[in-house]
Amino acid sequence: MNVDGHVGGPTVVLGSSGQTGRGVADALEAHGHNVRRASRRSQWVFDWEDDRTWAPVLTGAHRIYVVLPERRFDWEGFLGAVSSSGIERAVVLTARNPGASGDGVADGAERAFSESSVDSTFIRPSWFSQNFIAGLFSRQLDTGGELRLPVGDGKEPFIDYRDISDVAVHALLAQDSGTRSIEVSGPELLSFDEAVSIVGDVTGRELSYVPIGLDEWRDEAQHMGIPGPFVDALANLFQAIAEHRDEYLSPGVVEHTGRAPRSFRQTIADMSA
Repeated sequence: MNVDGHVGGPTVVLGSSGQTGRGVADALEAHGHNVRRASRRSQWVFDWEDDRTWAPVLTGAHRIYVVLPERRFDWEGFLGAVSSSGIERAVVLTARNPGASGDGVADGAERAFSESSVDSTFIRPSWFSQNFIAGLFSRQLDTGGELRLPVGDGKEPFIDYRDISDVAVHALLAQDSGTRSIEVSGPELLSFDEAVSIVGDVTGRELSYVPIGLDEWRDEAQHMGIPGPFVDALANLFQAIAEHRDEYLSPGVVEHTGRAPRSFRQTIADMSA
């Protein structure tokens, strides 16, 4: 993928206060690009549920980075607004094996963008390493010292979300055209037992991973207040890990940044410093 360091017009970054969005916006601005940081609480106000916020953010922009809404979305109106705005390229953060969750979010987005007139790149990441420090798994580890999940001894190539941001910036600035997907992962396959052990070693805490059954996890997730549709989607993803369907590495980081992805241990050390 050839990269043009001088892209005309602003770049919209949706989810700019989030994990990957903040990194994308920071990197673009560091290289002198005009960025519209868009979210519900930013200067450029954007709300998926309020289409009145779309046109002011999109109009006159050249490219856009999209972090998907949490629920299945009807893309027709938004993509119409994107096309009308003059945006030429979209980089969309979806998911590894986009249909695996069964909720229609990632695969629905990829289908809609692919059928649109917008030149689109889909970034498909593995699970985020940061989930163990400030994310989906950290709540259990912080409160009880245990991570109880229905993933058995399945392994996952956890990725640092900073690597995802770097790949996204590269894709936004690319000269090449045409719809494509980029799979990205960390450099190593780790079981959840191994991952929790690394977190404990780096942070000096006594932590453990406890494999449990899917039904038991569902009960515990509902008790923790996780919404039902999200429980269903996570259950499907955890089942894929337990069945060893996620045990492969993806070359996207090195192919699009020229360097190896950060190791899980490095990420945990950086985030814990």
